[in-house]
Amino acid sequence: MRIGMVTACYKPVINGVTRMVSLYKEHLEAAGHEVTIFTLGDPHPNDEPGVVRSPGLMLGDYGYYISMRYSNKAQALLQEMDIIHCHHLFMSVEMAHRYGRSPIVYTNHTRYDLYTGSVTSLPQPAADVIMRQIWPEFTDFADVVVTPSAGVRDVMLEFGVRRPIELIENGVDLKPFHQPTNPLTKTDLSVPETAVLVTYVGRLSPEKDVDILLDQFAIAKDVVPNLHLMIIGKGSIQAELEKQARQLGVANSVTFTGPVVYENVANYLAAADLFATASVSEVHPLTVIEAMAAGLPVVAVSSPGIVDTVESGRSGLLTTKPAGGLAAALVGLTTNEARRQQMARAARHDSERFDIHNTVRRTIELYERLREERPDLKRKKMHGRRIFDSERLQPVVGQLGKLLWPAEKDPTSRRWFLPGSSTQSEQRPHDN
Repeated sequence: MRIGMVTACYKPVINGVTRMVSLYKEHLEAAGHEVTIFTLGDPHPNDEPGVVRSPGLMLGDYGYYISMRYSNKAQALLQEMDIIHCHHLFMSVEMAHRYGRSPIVYTNHTRYDLYTGSVTSLPQPAADVIMRQIWPEFTDFADVVVTPSAGVRDVMLEFGVRRPIELIENGVDLKPFHQPTNPLTKTDLSVPETAVLVTYVGRLSPEKDVDILLDQFAIAKDVVPNLHLMIIGKGSIQAELEKQARQLGVANSVTFTGPVVYENVANYLAAADLFATASVSEVHPLTVIEAMAAGLPVVAVSSPGIVDTVESGRSGLLTTKPAGGLAAALVGLTTNEARRQQMARAARHDSERFDIHNTVRRTIELYERLREERPDLKRKKMHGRRIFDSERLQPVVGQLGKLLWPAEKDPTSRRWFLPGSSTQSEQRPHDN
């Protein structure tokens, strides 16, 4: 089977979606299938065979690109695919619909409703109104939508998504977390061996609510003095978080590791006692699954995606009240080592259901069913059979522009418009 994976970013960018696509490619090829990655941006010297890039403009420092078309080479190759699997809502599903000739699967990896409210200056109700238009509009380009958790499936239905939805959980290669190659100790990290080490892994950006985690850690540390926090990752708000730690008086008990290559994350987790996150924008967070595989109980906010991964009271503690609840959960587990060890064993056991082999097997079963049923040939507007309708999509892309670059938040923000629009584009100057 020839499978096209379509994504708005790929290596060297490392995030949950990139890791997921890379794992899919590795395991699908091991099962005898041919996989081509369709993405945007300039060719990278570390690109493996089967990565096809089309020119695109980078969005700030996020590693994502925007483009209104694929290269001629990519267009021709997409027409040869037996299945096209998209991993971003934007710069992905519509492109596949425009150029492909096969069934299209779209996996939703992001809580776009919460993401837009946290990274833009739009009030959450306004962001919700826009997403009620954008989410159904773009998912309509797919034949099947995959959600990694039941909670996110319910959210998408609430926002008006109309396409058939399948639930296939995100998968993780568990072996590196079960058996880290070079496990670190607290001493290696300049953390006292007597400390209880809490860790967070992820992007340091507003929607991840790491500032809330820091606040809650400071409250918990006031009760449990030997508490220490390790924050693994990089992002636009790292300097703000470091300043916040100093203002809270806990800077000496917070370690910012900066970016860590993915292959080394398991070695860092080996030194930790707990994993914590305050984010509520996760769909089915790989970092939480990886922490569980490493035998770490999880302290988190109860939200769709998280509740489908962590069983509160068994593999971690979930709270519905981020302000106060996270601190209480941290105190509860750090002061009860027997319970923490019991949850550590349960977390490792429960991580087994997220093994990447299970995910790939179920995904292949979906591909085979779609190839047999061919829902793409039964659509009113079949894939690859219509001209790009810039006028029809202009209102949707205009709304998308407000989410990506809200003018009221950044007066130098840029707006992009579809070809053929009478509105000229405004470009933000490149950062030096």
